[in-house]
Amino acid sequence: MAKRKNIFKRAYRAVARAAARVILQPRAAPLPPPEAIRKIVIVKMWAIGEYVMATPAFAALRELYRDAHLTLLTGVALSPLASSAPFFDDVLTVPEGIFVRPRPGKLRRLRRRLAEESFDLAVVFHHAWEFSAFVAWTKIPHCLGFDRNGDGFAHTVKVPLPPEAHQVEEYFELARACGAAGEPGPLLVTPGAEAQAEAAHFLTQPPFDGRPVIVVAPGGGINPKTRMEIKRWPEEHYRELCTRLKADFDLLVVGGPSEGEANARLAAAVGAWDLTGKTSLGALYLLLQRAAAFVGNDSAPMHLAAAAGVPTVAFFGPTDPKLNGPWKTPALVLSREIECAPCYKDGYFPRCDHRRCLAEIAPAEAATRLYDFLDSQTG
Repeated sequence: MAKRKNIFKRAYRAVARAAARVILQPRAAPLPPPEAIRKIVIVKMWAIGEYVMATPAFAALRELYRDAHLTLLTGVALSPLASSAPFFDDVLTVPEGIFVRPRPGKLRRLRRRLAEESFDLAVVFHHAWEFSAFVAWTKIPHCLGFDRNGDGFAHTVKVPLPPEAHQVEEYFELARACGAAGEPGPLLVTPGAEAQAEAAHFLTQPPFDGRPVIVVAPGGGINPKTRMEIKRWPEEHYRELCTRLKADFDLLVVGGPSEGEANARLAAAVGAWDLTGKTSLGALYLLLQRAAAFVGNDSAPMHLAAAAGVPTVAFFGPTDPKLNGPWKTPALVLSREIECAPCYKDGYFPRCDHRRCLAEIAPAEAATRLYDFLDSQTG
């Protein structure tokens, strides 16, 4: 049934894409010089980890368009993190569902709102054709974005995907296409005053008043558009690994509200502290800065850990660490080389009934390599 549903979904998207291509018509126009651009909207609706990986590109756009007004169009989940960022003059927040399950009336109202702002340029940080089509519909004169498999047909400036590039470098290509120079720097997270106060409270409580702390994020893979629990190292493996780590570290389990039940089981089984669903993203970033290490899957907390500069241990299987691994932080990637991994491509996972790429990473091996990794950071 799931396979039939997926086939129907792809067929529907193909028909809708073809119709949009005919209605909107492919268009092209060179960008004006940076000084001629006065108002810009940057479109990045979801995926916390992707947002964090886009921050070097956001910083480059801010530097390039120093005198322009930059607005971020984003979803509810990202808004708190984006609202305190130094890149944007304004953050326009709308429910993610406006694009996940489109409703014509809501899209028309958002289109009208963007049109009223008289933006000169839209920079789209999504691959899907729906975003290219929507921005073209707003009549913003210049729209720059990726053209994966022809999905950027309505952009005026189509940016090819760099082959086999890390997601940070891929996003930076958008800034380069606007005229930015240099290379992407570190990930940038700037918690606001509320997040700082929240973190200050937690830092006076256990476990931060005792032994070194390892932050553990056994979940991840869920955003408003997709559920990708297939990226998770098995729960029972985390339980055994944490039991081994407990001898030398205090453990803090973190994650989103949807992971509360599984994380509570883990915390109770190993005697860890559980802050699942109890911290903002900004506060979690600040707590990570005080940790001895991070352990988790390919997930938003992993990218926050990379931004915080904490030694990061990450489990990878279906996704490729060369494309999505921890960026510019001491890191240990644990993966298993098998013939079908990595298998994630263009937003899709193939069917899998074994997950050997993750299941075959034994907890004992993970513990040994983790300790060796941490020793190398202090030696």
